[in-house]
Amino acid sequence: MNSIHDLGGMTGFGPMPFEDNEPVFHEEWERRTFGVNILSLMAGLYTADESRHAMERIPALRWLKSPYYEHWLDGTATLLVELGIATEEELRTGKATEGVPDWVAKLKAVPAEAVAAIVATNHNKHGQVDHAPLFKKGDRVRTKNIHPKTHTRLPRYIRGHVGVIHEYRGPFFYADKRTIHDPEVACHTYSVRFDGKELWGESAGPKDAVYIEMYETYLIPEQEQADD
Repeated sequence: MNSIHDLGGMTGFGPMPFEDNEPVFHEEWERRTFGVNILSLMAGLYTADESRHAMERIPALRWLKSPYYEHWLDGTATLLVELGIATEEELRTGKATEGVPDWVAKLKAVPAEAVAAIVATNHNKHGQVDHAPLFKKGDRVRTKNIHPKTHTRLPRYIRGHVGVIHEYRGPFFYADKRTIHDPEVACHTYSVRFDGKELWGESAGPKDAVYIEMYETYLIPEQEQADD
């Protein structure tokens, strides 16, 4: 979706602040927010892509004014309400008044001793696709010009531009579908190289290039029109 989270290619936000010896968490609530989100993912309450999409829907001014882990907190709260796991009143008061849905009650808690191993190995990202890849290394492709209201991993600044297939990455679970409750759909994925001048014109440096991992559904042959 087109929202304030998609800042790629934009200018005018000033220099990036860097902090020497920056800690992992600045405050205790950040650590707890991280833990709640990660354990919710591990328990199967929602997928990482659903979590991202919940954060993308934060109003623009609130997004810009709030720190990183507050985005996580807002996104988690949104999902808990939408999935019927908690009510807005329960989140506001910190007191449970309703039972959880049956599907949630059947989930098993993640054993404490298993958490470190799960975090270290991440989660399975590879799926199955029933057709051969449409593109190969060296093919010139154009990205589609799409503007879905749901989740997409296609940045705005890359839409409609021409790139070259750098590598085939294999079939990965399709994030766009996972946010609308279709978690098993997979899609061929490629690393695509975009020349700097293709994206930013003559102001780009002679060696500038961007490599982006892209789902096959975002791509068409170079000669085709980008509108979709």
